[in-house]
Amino acid sequence: MSARLENWHFACAACGLERSTLSPRINELDSIDERAREAALRPIRDHNFQVLVQWLNGRLRSRVGGAAKPKLLDVGCAHGWFLKTAAVDYDVLGLEPDARIAEAAQGRNLPVRKGYFPAALDAAEQFDVIVFNDVLEHIPEVKNVLRACAARLRRDGVVVVNAPDRRGLFYRLSKLLAKAGQPGAFHRMWQVDLPSPHLYYFDTASMNRIAEASGFRVVAERPLTSIVAKGLYSRVHYAGTPSRFRSAVTAAGILALIPLLKLFPSDITVWALEKRKA
Repeated sequence: MSARLENWHFACAACGLERSTLSPRINELDSIDERAREAALRPIRDHNFQVLVQWLNGRLRSRVGGAAKPKLLDVGCAHGWFLKTAAVDYDVLGLEPDARIAEAAQGRNLPVRKGYFPAALDAAEQFDVIVFNDVLEHIPEVKNVLRACAARLRRDGVVVVNAPDRRGLFYRLSKLLAKAGQPGAFHRMWQVDLPSPHLYYFDTASMNRIAEASGFRVVAERPLTSIVAKGLYSRVHYAGTPSRFRSAVTAAGILALIPLLKLFPSDITVWALEKRKA
């Protein structure tokens, strides 16, 4: 890894993986307005979670056995939005390390357990699908986590990684702005000063290398939508645009670009990994 745009930002010349040395401080910082965060993120997450479940059913269901409801673990499940979507087709369990969010999800009668993966699991618990929705990029030792997944997967199980992609248009634009002396968007992309900043930005080349080093291989991938019209203003305003007027103007500009965005790589990709056969 070599230093790049900030003293905390590094990249690999061989595979393109980008990483930071920012420090996660879950349960230490109380700087997030969860109501504003939900208004900002839920529309895009709900949309992508529906797409993800359909993709799992269509492309991967045959890999995870013939059970009526394969067991699915959602690591870092937050408010449990994906659990609610997936519960129609899967026997779901969520893990959430943020104590306040985990307790709120439990209060809505969602199957959420407080704690980190894999420590919060019982010794014999295994799953057909282990999902990381916008989570793996926040975990310091990603290869160790994937190796722990291998021990928790049933035969022919899959790991699903839904994460920001460094090839995405908005991420590339944030890097150009940072090089021009305007690092605000780049800092927001890495979630600087938030309790759980981004530690990685993946792409398919780096995901392939990480998977291979962890005993897996990538068997499928697809882009996910990074922008939907519903909730766009709230998302822009939550991301740090200082005034309501400026947020509205920015949201209108992004809305006008949505048809054009289809011509560029998405800022979100989902990869499916299976254990390499001996």
